[in-house]
Amino acid sequence: MRTYHHTIHILRSYGIKHALMYRAFSMIFFWSIFDGILTYILPILISNQGFSKSEMGVILGSSSFVGAIFDIVASKYLKVPHYRKLYGSMFLLSFSFLMLLYFASTVWIFVLAMALWGIYWDLLHFANFDFISRTLPEKEHTSAFGIQGVFQSLGILIAPILAGLLIETTISHNVFVIAGVMLLLSIIIYIGLFHKSEERSNLLEVSKNRNINWPRELTLWIVIGKQLFPVLILTFLIYITDAFFWTIGPLIAENGNFGRFGGLLMAAYSFPSLVIGWFVGSIAVRFGKKRTALYSFFLGSCFLSLFAFLTNPIHIIFLVSLSSMCIGLSYPALNGAYTDYISETQSYEKEIQSIIDLFYNIGWMLGPMIAGILAQGFGNAQSFSILGVFCALTCVILIFKMPKKIHLKIKEV
Repeated sequence: MRTYHHTIHILRSYGIKHALMYRAFSMIFFWSIFDGILTYILPILISNQGFSKSEMGVILGSSSFVGAIFDIVASKYLKVPHYRKLYGSMFLLSFSFLMLLYFASTVWIFVLAMALWGIYWDLLHFANFDFISRTLPEKEHTSAFGIQGVFQSLGILIAPILAGLLIETTISHNVFVIAGVMLLLSIIIYIGLFHKSEERSNLLEVSKNRNINWPRELTLWIVIGKQLFPVLILTFLIYITDAFFWTIGPLIAENGNFGRFGGLLMAAYSFPSLVIGWFVGSIAVRFGKKRTALYSFFLGSCFLSLFAFLTNPIHIIFLVSLSSMCIGLSYPALNGAYTDYISETQSYEKEIQSIIDLFYNIGWMLGPMIAGILAQGFGNAQSFSILGVFCALTCVILIFKMPKKIHLKIKEV
């Protein structure tokens, strides 16, 4: 009985100490339902307009092309990134994206919507890194990203199930209404959240007003990029896999043997993070953040390579869950490592964030394009197997090439 009360006391103390974190992640939860619903219906909307799978991939990939350009511009002109302003800008673009997508019928409206999509996802990444690095100590970074992944994955888990139930023969306005309601709930939490937020007193605000011209900024990117290159490649692999799932997954779900419950396939992709997100911090402490990310993603890629050999929906859902469980470990572990680098070199926060997001955008830019081409040439399931083999082989190379420890050494340029 004493052990039970002691455990409850610890949980309550942790909850009070991290109340701001949980409120912020609750905001992300509702926003993730909004974004997940629209992400789920995007390939279907584009296909319903008569575009081929390869054309669909190009349209979806254009979002991250714009995002990559935004990364470069943000690195130069975003002087003092702060999560309050970044989250607020994200909400503004999210609402605009919803409106554009509702009226989208031509390729140019889709491309414009994709541009907003790419930018607001960049803003979310910037805001999350800044929020966690400002409000939590370094030893809790991986745990924080794991818990954030739980809230975000719960939203993404619910989103395709909602969308799948709302889609009968065609996509109606009800889907957009529900997405809008989720966005509104997220904005309400945001308004009441950040008017008075606590930040770590020992985290000094470092001046970001360095007058660096474009050649020097490029040199700085190269210096940082060379030191982080192995982990950046892993970031690229994680997001190209994520892009594959959200490009081809809805098509398999809605056109396969899943019927009205096609959203369960994408839910299986999101569900494992709800469980492992609570434990990734302790796993990363024991094995190291980079090693946890690399080996778990390698195992997930091996599972993914078996996709083409399965036809039974239950077997497919089980395989996707196994693969997602491993990928779900790698994502917060890797982000925890990145947040450590940001904490160590505060004056280069925006450069590090921009480089990380650049590789995320490259993955999400090439992912839908490659997925569309492979699906059109080999089939939906076969494209996943090809991706799994490629990622597994690349991980083998990284296992031998990635250094055990990375300490950024940056000289002012």
